[in-house]
Formats: sequence, C-alpha cells, structure tokens
Amino acid sequence: MRTSLAGIVLAALLAAACGGGGGPGGNPFGGNEPTPGTPTSPAGTAPAGQQPAPSPSPAASPTPTPNPGTYTVQDGDTLGAIAERFGVTVEALAAANGLTDPDLIFPGQELRIPQPGAAAPTPSPTPAS
Repeated sequence: MRTSLAGIVLAALLAAACGGGGGPGGNPFGGNEPTPGTPTSPAGTAPAGQQPAPSPSPAASPTPTPNPGTYTVQDGDTLGAIAERFGVTVEALAAANGLTDPDLIFPGQELRIPQPGAAAPTPSPTPAS
C-alpha cells in the first residue's frame, strides 16, 4: 500500500511539473497564465487601449518656504523643523532669537527668521561693571 501511494504522489508531481494539471494553462495551482491565443503585452507596457501607470518620481529635497521674516510657533513645532522649513540652520535661528536652549520654544512664540546663508549675529560683549 505504501509503495502505491508513493507512486501516485510521484505521478501527480511529475504531471504537474510537465504542464499537466487542472488550472488554466496547465498550471495545477491555477496561476494567472494567459489563455492560448490571447495577446499579451511585453513586460513594462500597458495592454492595448490602456495608459501605463506613471512611474514614481524620485523624492525631491524639501524646498524652503519663502522667508516671511517672522514665524509664530505652532503646537508640535520644533526649532529644527522650523529651521528646515525656512532653509536656515538651527544655530542661526536660535541666535537670531536669543535662544539659549533650542529645545525650549512655546506655541504662540514669535520667532525672527534670518535670511538663509546669512551669518548669525555675534552677541556683543557685556561691559564689565
């Protein structure tokens, strides 16, 4: 009995490997093979009468928002995100606003936005008393 069962399984596997089987196009697993006589399209082209899907464009680097001169901090803003939005460095933004801790900004706070590429203002020394 064991030998005949193995023979049946082997015969089924050989039939499947040789193109015999129950699915369309002889595929025993019912694959998406075209029916004989049906025109096919080369890989990467759309079937006749259909437009090909547009290929994804490469990710563009973020374009800085035009500099408005000032910006009001919104809930969830970070100095880094604001600096990136306006094309300036965190250091330049902190210096332009006299911020000693760049992690300490608040919603509603008005920030001066320096011009991109402008040198950060150097703090003037405090006269000794």
